[in-house]
Amino acid sequence: MSLGGGAPQSFFGPLTGRTTTFLLEGRQANLSFAATLMEHAARLRRPCAVLDLDALYSSNSDRIFAPMDAATAGSTLVRVPRPGSDVELEIAGLFEARQEVIVIDSLNSLYHLISLEDGSPRSRKLTFALASLSYLARTNGKAVIMSMYRREGLHQSRAGRSISSLSDAAASVEAREGWLDIRSERGLGWAGGAFSSRVPSV
Repeated sequence: MSLGGGAPQSFFGPLTGRTTTFLLEGRQANLSFAATLMEHAARLRRPCAVLDLDALYSSNSDRIFAPMDAATAGSTLVRVPRPGSDVELEIAGLFEARQEVIVIDSLNSLYHLISLEDGSPRSRKLTFALASLSYLARTNGKAVIMSMYRREGLHQSRAGRSISSLSDAAASVEAREGWLDIRSERGLGWAGGAFSSRVPSV
């Protein structure tokens, strides 16, 4: 397994202390992104807490978590909510996570799963959730990483803002021939505004 482009610390540097949305074209790109993300985390021995709303991480665990040693893998938490469970409580649970890296997959699903029972609009609840996660990231030095599919549309909030704009930073992801190209769209300070890495193979 080999990495190209910057080192793992270079990748995580701009992500630490903020929320970042990674915009993807489809599930295969997300799978490549997840495997690459976990490889970088493994090389830095950073356990992750994953809120796996689409079951992508759990259903592809052999590939995604292969780079992790036993200690890092044992400290990594993957939570797949049960059908009908309160996703807002799942978000609240992330504030108790000790892991330095928090992953939410995907932001599209989070938007659709937020409850409307109390009459509050989804956009308002999502805005509050992401603002709270931003505070968590800033005050605890965590990297809060969220994936979002472009093909499902950038849902608009009441204020006309796209969901991806609710995070502190955003980047686009392109998977091609064993490589992952990530380009900053807003708020990230990689050299040249981009980061490239080989996608790990198992």
